[in-house]
Amino acid sequence: MGSDLLHSLIADCAVALAFCMLMMSLVAVSRHPALRGAVLYAFGHIGFTAGASLFILMLDAGVPASQRPWIAWSALLASTAGCAAMADGMARLLEDPRRPRITVVASGFAVVLLLSALLPWPGIDPLKLSSDLTNSLGLVGLAVVLLRRQQAPYRVPAIAAGACIAALVPLYAIGSVQEWTGSGPVLVPNYADWVWLDLALWNTINLCVMMLASFRALVVFVRRSRTDALTHCLNRSGLEDELAMLVMRIPAETPVVVLALDIDHFKSINDRLGHAAGDVYLERFAQAVQSSVRQSDRVARIGGEEFIALLVDAHPEAGERVAEKVLEAVRRLEVDHDGEKIRATVSIGIASGFGLGSIEALMRRADRALYAAKGSGRDRVCTAGAGGTTDAAPKRDVSQ
Repeated sequence: MGSDLLHSLIADCAVALAFCMLMMSLVAVSRHPALRGAVLYAFGHIGFTAGASLFILMLDAGVPASQRPWIAWSALLASTAGCAAMADGMARLLEDPRRPRITVVASGFAVVLLLSALLPWPGIDPLKLSSDLTNSLGLVGLAVVLLRRQQAPYRVPAIAAGACIAALVPLYAIGSVQEWTGSGPVLVPNYADWVWLDLALWNTINLCVMMLASFRALVVFVRRSRTDALTHCLNRSGLEDELAMLVMRIPAETPVVVLALDIDHFKSINDRLGHAAGDVYLERFAQAVQSSVRQSDRVARIGGEEFIALLVDAHPEAGERVAEKVLEAVRRLEVDHDGEKIRATVSIGIASGFGLGSIEALMRRADRALYAAKGSGRDRVCTAGAGGTTDAAPKRDVSQ
């Protein structure tokens, strides 16, 4: 075996193992389902590298796959499964809803069976041909997953990795042509001179994947620091961050509505049924609130049973309609916990204004309107007037 080829194979395996260890270290600090995709990609990379290396070693030694079928089939299975795992792991990492695992595996093995049965071409090893094509299918599937991810901060590393994969596929095709015919295109006189390009491309792909995994971990950590773990709404810190970004983006004349919400008699749920029941109700309550507002609106949990809904580019009438929707949704909400039916109501205070420069004043007005709603009987909406006065909506029968 040539020293360049041997060094390239050793370097490939070392890169795959090192990459796997790095990905496992990254996931160890955050057991997030998406980040587990990085580990699956890394193990798939090891399988792909091992399978491809076995085939290269056999060819370099002049041993046809037909004379060592169990080695050839093992190499084929390792490389095909590795490619499928890489594509699936990348889809998990980037939370692509159209994960290509089943498609890649099924198409890969279909190609294997078809070629083994239908292509007894003289001078061409069908298993090697199957390996080249299934590996190419897996790499194309991986490139498709990467190139579908165009939003920040993933865009640049995803495009770079996809471009490297796009260069690898024809490189492997050139190598296959030369292995079968003993010659190749004039522009590529000797495939052995390109092994280091193969290694450089894979190192670039792995570097881009590490960047993607690092960005994904950063997004996960930031999301966790800004999100309430129980209700998945923004927490107080997350709301402050959103306000800081919105202040810079929206014009001063943009209408804004703030809804302050408080679950009525929530302490009695905890006292009567326990905090576990209260947590279940809080989670379902948050879902009811979020389903009542627009996707662009922000909902934050700022206390035990206290929530804030921020409606940007919404007039007071729209805020009142949203508040009524929340009232009705909570009235209909019934949570079953250990055989107990939990029902409650909500009091809502509304304040409206223009721009977010005076958001703290709006939140104080909404808070005063909330306490006016609770003081006038609960289960109602109370609107803060411009002069600090409040108007309470009449209470409705909960059974309606």
